[in-house]
Parts: sequence; C-alpha cells; structure tokens
Amino acid sequence: MIVTCSNCGKQQELESKTCANCGTDLKAQEVAFRSVAVGGLVTNRLRPTEAFASLERAGNFLHLHILSSNEYVPLGSKGDFIIGRVSEGQSVLPDVDLEPYDAYQAGVSRLHARIRITDLGFSITDLGSSNGTRVNNKKIKPNLEFPLSHKDIVRLGRLSVEAVVRAGV
Repeated sequence: MIVTCSNCGKQQELESKTCANCGTDLKAQEVAFRSVAVGGLVTNRLRPTEAFASLERAGNFLHLHILSSNEYVPLGSKGDFIIGRVSEGQSVLPDVDLEPYDAYQAGVSRLHARIRITDLGFSITDLGSSNGTRVNNKKIKPNLEFPLSHKDIVRLGRLSVEAVVRAGV
C-alpha cells in the first residue's frame, strides 16, 4: 500500500515510519488539513491520505477513491469542495489537490469541479473545465449540479475517481 506524506506530498510505502523526502512522521499522520494563505484569506486544502479506515465521526462522509492509486481522499460531511490541481503561481487554490495523481497529464483543470455535500445528499458541478467531467460515463453540463451517489465513477478529464459514501462511527 502507498501513503502520501501530508507535508510534502511524496508517495511511499505504508510501512515507512518517516517520509524519505522530508522526514515527516508518517505513523502519526491522520486525515491532514493544511491551512494555505490565499490573497490574505486562509483556506483549508485537503491533502490525500490513506487514513480512510481510521475515520471515526458521526454522519455520512463522502470520499474520493482515486482508482489509479487506490488511495482515498476524505471530503467531510457538509460543505462545498473545489477539486482540481495546484500549479506554481496559482492565486486561487482548490480545496482538493489532485496533482499527486498526475492530474496535469490527465487533463484535470486547476479549478475543475465543485462537490457539494448537504443533508439531502451529494452533487457535483463542472466549473467549465477544459476537458469536462463525466459521471458514470455521462458528460455533465458545465455549471449545473448533477447528483452524485455511492459507487458513482467520476471522470475529471482522464482521471477516474469513485464516490464512496461511508457512515461515521
């Protein structure tokens, strides 16, 4: 199994105790949130992690299962999450950075889509991305919410992720 370092984003074996790149303690790593200053505002950017199995919260949570790497990105229980990729010099950052999964090569836009989580369910909206968004192989229209369910396969450009709903403990 592979784990992504919450500090530098480098992927390595789950058995590793520390990151070979930056020395971060990988065993203490949980679902990590990193505050990033953007134009004077602070946003919480989610970092990929394999701590999916250790999440213990009440309510339903949506996770993105990155099919190419078999890693899970937990989103949370409520809110709007912009997914895309971070590139150098970018002034507005997505909440979920898919760049560790070769997002640029897969055609993922910097601000590709928005996932909305409410008490009523889950939805995805393409934000006018260059290469489009598909849900279960159906292309969704830009700027229109589309319902998202457990086990739906979402394609962001050529990057495929599975929507996984998990009940909190």
